[in-house]
Amino acid sequence: MATAKGPWNPQGLILFSQGSTSYEFLRHEEFTHHGEHIMLAWKRTPLGAEGQVLVRCLPPDAKGHTPEALARIRARLEEEVRLASYLEHPNIARILARCESNGVLYVVTEFVPGPSLHTLLSASMMRNARLSEAFVLYVGAEVASALHHAHTRTDEHGWPLGIIHRDVSPGRIYLRPDGRITLTDFALARSLLPGRVNTTIPRARGDTFYASPEELLCQPMDARSDMFSLGLVLLELATWKVLYATAAARPEDLQQALTPTAREKIHTAETVAVTTDMPEQADDCILRAATYSPKDVEEMTEALRPPLRSILRALLRYRPADRPASAAAVEAELRAGLAALGTAYGAAEALDEARRAVSSAASHRDAVTPAGKDYLPGVPRLSGDILPTRSGGA
Repeated sequence: MATAKGPWNPQGLILFSQGSTSYEFLRHEEFTHHGEHIMLAWKRTPLGAEGQVLVRCLPPDAKGHTPEALARIRARLEEEVRLASYLEHPNIARILARCESNGVLYVVTEFVPGPSLHTLLSASMMRNARLSEAFVLYVGAEVASALHHAHTRTDEHGWPLGIIHRDVSPGRIYLRPDGRITLTDFALARSLLPGRVNTTIPRARGDTFYASPEELLCQPMDARSDMFSLGLVLLELATWKVLYATAAARPEDLQQALTPTAREKIHTAETVAVTTDMPEQADDCILRAATYSPKDVEEMTEALRPPLRSILRALLRYRPADRPASAAAVEAELRAGLAALGTAYGAAEALDEARRAVSSAASHRDAVTPAGKDYLPGVPRLSGDILPTRSGGA
């Protein structure tokens, strides 16, 4: 049996087999910063190809990592597999299998076809037309439902698992070809599973532009941190505005307005960012997380109608205690807001709106035809350099 060693795997290579099922390499998707190789593969049985899956593998000698670091990465991947057994929700992508072959750990995750919100945002900007508030409310309610499921999971003895996703962002949320919304990738989730991998240094784990203030400033987190991240996603989806952008304010002006306590928090967070090799934009996000005001949120949401406007303002409050108490409460408000619009809106309407957005955006640029992860039936796929996408897995 052949085993993949790097990014130049030829199509048709059998990555590994598990019983009578084999997984055939199709294409490379992503190398993560901690050494994981994510690939698209065909799942094949004696009856033929069953469909596409994502395969994540962690070689025993990933370059650039010490044996101790690799052991921690492996333990966290194993924890994600264990955590997946508690996550059974129609809006959460699934982990399908775990296998170890020739010293390589493989995790097979559900392949979610359809565009990510990242792609749909890009499409709406290309055609200079925002997605409807109904679409934003629908997406928000579906993601909130998934988060409520994760946040309230308990173990076999009824003890709360304390799951926090920690990477709710446009690149982790997908629209399936039937209009359903799927939240992917619990790889960075925090949980209270026995034997879990403890985070040695508190820091933002996912995309810093969608992290909560407490996460960026290395403060205690809870489920309401995911709610803030969802608010940032919905804000951008509805307005194209990013709360942590510094374009409207000079960093030096923001620094001068800081209190000594806030300055100390920022210094600590920036030190952690350097120590843990966070991306370059982390410093700007940390500064804005410490200095944004309710007035900033009010101005960004002023053009929205009351249901969505009021929900976003509640989600984006600085103190977790001032935000909605649970994802279930947020879901209820979002669905009530959707109903208040007076027009039926669900999966079919969301799919139709997304198809129009992508098709209209494609007409502005040359479209390419190869099948890939971000596509909608009947719509030409947009060039990857125009609509960048991120891989999503369970």
